[in-house]
Amino acid sequence: MMRPQLVAMAFVMVLAAVCDFGTGSLVEVPGVTQAPPPPPRNPNLRNNQTRSRMPNNFRSYTIPTSPPKCDYREMMTNLHDRVGILVTLDEDQRHRLEIIDKKLDELVDSSSARMESMKAQQLDFKQRLDSFEHIQRLSRNTLDELKGETDLVFGSRHIRELKHKLNNRKKMKDLSRTPRAVQDPESEPTRASNESYLSVSDRLDALATLLTSTALQVRSTQIEVNSLSKVIKRQNRLIQGKLGHKSPGAPPSIFYGPAGMDGPPNSQDLPNSCKYHFLSSQGILKLQLTPESESFYVTCDDDWTVILSRSSDDVNFERGWLDYRDGFGNLAGNFFIGLNKLHALTASALHELRIVMEDFSGNVAYAGYSVFAIGSEREIYPLSVLGKFQEDLTPSAGDSLSYHAGAKFSTLDQDNDNCLDCNCAAKHKGAGWFNNCATSNLFGHYIARNQGQALETGMWWDTFAGQNSLKSVRWMIRPVPDFLDDNRR
Repeated sequence: MMRPQLVAMAFVMVLAAVCDFGTGSLVEVPGVTQAPPPPPRNPNLRNNQTRSRMPNNFRSYTIPTSPPKCDYREMMTNLHDRVGILVTLDEDQRHRLEIIDKKLDELVDSSSARMESMKAQQLDFKQRLDSFEHIQRLSRNTLDELKGETDLVFGSRHIRELKHKLNNRKKMKDLSRTPRAVQDPESEPTRASNESYLSVSDRLDALATLLTSTALQVRSTQIEVNSLSKVIKRQNRLIQGKLGHKSPGAPPSIFYGPAGMDGPPNSQDLPNSCKYHFLSSQGILKLQLTPESESFYVTCDDDWTVILSRSSDDVNFERGWLDYRDGFGNLAGNFFIGLNKLHALTASALHELRIVMEDFSGNVAYAGYSVFAIGSEREIYPLSVLGKFQEDLTPSAGDSLSYHAGAKFSTLDQDNDNCLDCNCAAKHKGAGWFNNCATSNLFGHYIARNQGQALETGMWWDTFAGQNSLKSVRWMIRPVPDFLDDNRR
């Protein structure tokens, strides 16, 4: 920082020295010590010769030139201005370098934390893989034992396959057999008609026989499955007896048919969506997405799962990464479900998104998107899938979320936006999928009264009420109906 000032001071000293030497000086002309040789004598020029032989040993004063003007005050003012500009540029560059260093440090810390998380996940995955391989070996041994017992009871598999082939071949012959027509040969049309009628009748009888046989086979298969389940129970009791544990309870009953068609799932199993909202208590339902996953509570609004609800300032949404990852608030009031649970829900099936907003004037508007899903923590929970905006919802709040599609999630302590010189989460006093920065901010501060422009820190939706503060907002998701129908088929 002192280098430009030192250079300027040196430059001033050089100029001062130049100005001292440029004020004018005496020029000394050397005298003539010897007269030139005399010219030829001429009486008329004698006096002139005498006058010319006089010595010229005197100093002549040369007229000094006008000295250059050196205005030190103006020169110093100009130099001071230039030095100030250089110092300002130097400080600006240093500020930018400090910002870049801070961003790099944050990136290094974030990368280190993610690497540690990935290592822990990798270790957990290896442990689960080993457990799965152990279970697979035990299952293979149990199946081999069951196969041996089944062969003892019903015969070998090869013999059963031959029986089924022979029965199917016999039934096909019965279906393809041409009936014998007993009619008068003179009446050809009547004979052809009776032949067709008898053929259809016989074919229907054969088909009924086939259906009956199939039903019997299904029944025998069910009996076989029940016997196998008894064998499995017996084997489990033997294993538990060897291990010194109590025998497990009765296995759940087998339901043949699509889930949810004839009623709720088994009482021993938890539902996997708010489709079974009639089982909830005061709108709160416990879900389990897969048999291996952990269960958790959600708030249901009919068949919609509420993931965000805000209607007062009871809960502060200006929080860090861990709170938004795990969720916070009260399911019966203001809350956020958490990024981990939201990712698990949207990864289990295709979901659509519905946002309900209300301003302080009592106006209610809706924003819907055909598909909605976010990524995992390893991917920094990006808004990876956001479908088409549903314009048929009325009254419509407009589309203020598509701008954020593809953005990663940011909080006060995790800056993942695309803004180099700012932190959008700190700027908007909340969190969200910021993209340098936002067209909506539903995770911002809740303003208890309508104070007009909420500006950047409030809870607002740009295409609904601009940046005016909102009174309430709810985010809800549910599985796409077409997706459920395809799975059912």
